[in-house]
Amino acid sequence: MAGSRPHKYSRFVFFSAGPVGDHVILIAIANQFFASTGIPSIIVMKHNNPFLSDFALPYKDHISYVPFTGHHGKLSTVMLALKSIFLRYCYVNVLPIPAPTYYKMFAYYIRFCTRSRFVGFNLEGSRNFPTRQGSSSFLGESNYIKAEIDTKLFYEEANRMLAFLGYDAVTDMPRLEYIDHPEVLSQHGLKAGEYLVIHMQASHPDRSFPTDRWNHILKEIRSRLPEVTLVLTGSQADEVLVLAAAEGVTGTVLSMCGKVATQELLTLHAHAKLNVTVHTGSMHFINLLHVPTVTINIKGIYFFKPYYNEQGTELVSTKGCMCDQYERECNMITHHGVKYMACLFHISDEEVVRTIASRYYAPHS
Repeated sequence: MAGSRPHKYSRFVFFSAGPVGDHVILIAIANQFFASTGIPSIIVMKHNNPFLSDFALPYKDHISYVPFTGHHGKLSTVMLALKSIFLRYCYVNVLPIPAPTYYKMFAYYIRFCTRSRFVGFNLEGSRNFPTRQGSSSFLGESNYIKAEIDTKLFYEEANRMLAFLGYDAVTDMPRLEYIDHPEVLSQHGLKAGEYLVIHMQASHPDRSFPTDRWNHILKEIRSRLPEVTLVLTGSQADEVLVLAAAEGVTGTVLSMCGKVATQELLTLHAHAKLNVTVHTGSMHFINLLHVPTVTINIKGIYFFKPYYNEQGTELVSTKGCMCDQYERECNMITHHGVKYMACLFHISDEEVVRTIASRYYAPHS
């Protein structure tokens, strides 16, 4: 640990509004802060569920959770606020997104009524945050730094915040640790390095391909990789789409949607010959494992790019696309009555299949 000053804070506190991707990024940042400072973190969870909390299992010594919902969660949050009067916590507003009123009121309380501090990244110049009305302007000018999410990845931004707070940067690439469960492979007849995992559904369907395109892609993968076992992942709610996409695909196809716990899922991804994912929460936790991965990405904020994975390949097209780099907005293409982000329709099925086949046979480090 490389803290350059005596510890000024007893805890760092982050807020996880979810879903999975934002939460995993916060886990990585909390680990980065701990590596620099040796100070533990608290993550306040809006979506308190086992899938999210299990990501922190290997980090229980320095990451703890406070639920934000329910009676117990509200009491825990009140206790955290009261402790902030006497203990010097450092609250960090990481994601430059619109802050709801209750969040701003909490920040004002921390700022003016406690010994703790509330800092953040300030995004300006977007539709949601015009100039001088940035995402963290409510924290006061001495408590924020300009967000550079169009040029810096999330861990680079975290290093800027560490420097702002008087601590050293962390040079190591972010990495998600997990508890290996090799028995999950034998339970499903899998052998390490001999199967392909595909996560095809995003939390917002417009960030993925339509079902008929996935069906065509899976059939083409089968024609080029005839012996490979296809493992399709997702939530339980994703299984309808996944099974429809796999209709008529020959060979061994396993749907693992909602059938494995978090650490078992990470084990599946870690031992796969290759992983394929669309731009969604799974994109981050797969790439943070630093395993062979093909990411079918949307054009958008650099902050959410998976360039930190040295074994990753990104497919992205900006042709004919007017996505706002700061907002979740894009010109859309309607396909069978459903709207999809236009940038995805400029990535052809052939390009996806060719990239997957090439990466599958490539030597892995």
